[in-house]
Parts: sequence; C-alpha cells; structure tokens
Amino acid sequence: CSFCTISTHQGKFISSRSQKSILDEVKTVAKMPDFKGYLSDLGGPSANMYMMQGVDLKACEKCRKPSCIYPKVCPNLNTDHQPLINLYRKSRSVKGVKKAFIGSGIRYDLFADWSNSTNRQYFEEVVKHHVSGRLKVAPEHTEEEVLKHMRKPSFKLFVQLKEKFDSLNRIHALNQQLTPYFISSHPGCTIEHMQKLSDVVKAMGLRLEQVQDFTPTPMTLASTIFYTGMDPYTGKKVFVEDSKDGKLKQRELFFAKPYAPKKTIKRKR
Repeated sequence: CSFCTISTHQGKFISSRSQKSILDEVKTVAKMPDFKGYLSDLGGPSANMYMMQGVDLKACEKCRKPSCIYPKVCPNLNTDHQPLINLYRKSRSVKGVKKAFIGSGIRYDLFADWSNSTNRQYFEEVVKHHVSGRLKVAPEHTEEEVLKHMRKPSFKLFVQLKEKFDSLNRIHALNQQLTPYFISSHPGCTIEHMQKLSDVVKAMGLRLEQVQDFTPTPMTLASTIFYTGMDPYTGKKVFVEDSKDGKLKQRELFFAKPYAPKKTIKRKR
C-alpha cells in the first residue's frame, strides 16, 4: 500500500520460515505449563502471504514496479494458498492445541478469484477453524478515487468477501464478525469521499471500530503526496486535507449516525 512502510523496513520479498520450524515451535509452546490451548496469531502481516514469491525470481530481481499486487496481481507472483492450508491443518492437529487463530489481517485480493478451488478452500478453512470471533481485513476506503492513491483494490472485492464470509457463517452455524479497517484524510480523500464511505458502510450494516486518521510515515508514497500535494509518478496535483478541523470532520463521519426521520405524533381531537 502507498502508506505502508513494511516493504521499506523488511524489503520487497516475503521471508517464510519452514513448515517444520513453525510446527516445532507450536509443539514447544503446547508443552508449556501455562499454555491453555490457544495460539493467538498463526501468521503475520499479511497473514496469508506464506511462501509466496515470484515464479521466476530472476525476473523479480530486475523488476522496478513499486507493487507486485497493484493495480493487479502480477502473473509472475505465486499466490498458491495450499502451503498455508497445510500449515493450518498440521498446527491445529498438534496435541494440546485447541485453536490456532489468525490475529493479523489478510489480503483478500490474493484469493479473490473464487473460481479457484484452492482459494475457496483456504477461506473456508480460515472462517471455520481460525477466527477468534472477528476476522480482520483492510479495505481502507470505499471510493475508487481514494483507493487508487492508497494502491488498494476495488471495494467491490470486499463486498464479495463479506458475502462469502456471511454465507460460510450460516453454513457452519457460526456467529463471527468481519472487522474492516478504514482510513480518513488520506491524500486524495475529500469530505465528499468520506460522506460516501459513511453511507456505504452503514447501508452494509457495518459498525466501524478499527479506524484511523492518516498519519504520514517516512519513506512512503502517501507521505510524499501529503507533503508535496502531488503524485510523483504523474506530476498531477492531489487534494490533501491537512487542517485540524478538516481532518476532524472527516474522522467524525466514521461514527455519524444514519439519518432517521422523526416520528410525527398525531393528536386526537
């Protein structure tokens, strides 16, 4: 994402421990006297990028694109979730483990092709076995104009994900919630964009909790746009809300109550 510093701190490529290394640690933890049977987070940011890398690594080394997954997933990126499915199953089969939860957020654009049986299987595994009550995802915004500055996928993918999530909860008789993250005052985001976001999430019946106001962080594209007021890749001006009052108004729309007309009381004559 344009506002995230992870790739700057940790590099462009995903580092994954071997399955044996992870399972050995799970077994060690499971033997600890104060272990109650619950693993709080089997994964990391992002939780579903385990073992993902380029099919042709030499091509990756030469590539100068800023993102492997925006505006669309690179065809050279191996997004197979089967290694992760195998890890989940083996982890929860370890003696003493009752539940192995996924506490970090997942990138749903990496398994958005629902015609792929492995993608469907992965999400069902997650919903059925690895959600502690709430599954975290980060659509960040609803409006395409803002999402393009964030380098985030279309909100339509989140809508599809929620439909699948709700369906799986009904099938397996579960009562779980999807917890979306949203950001206000991101470069390119106006008060009109936030009003639309507010209307959309309320129409979907979502109660927002995981929200934040945009904070510039070093060495990110979003921070560059925030301080310069322009997109360095296109040279075009970008609206930036940097006033205290303006940022507050945007943030308040996360919690604005939907309009409800007052009931009129007919008086008897």
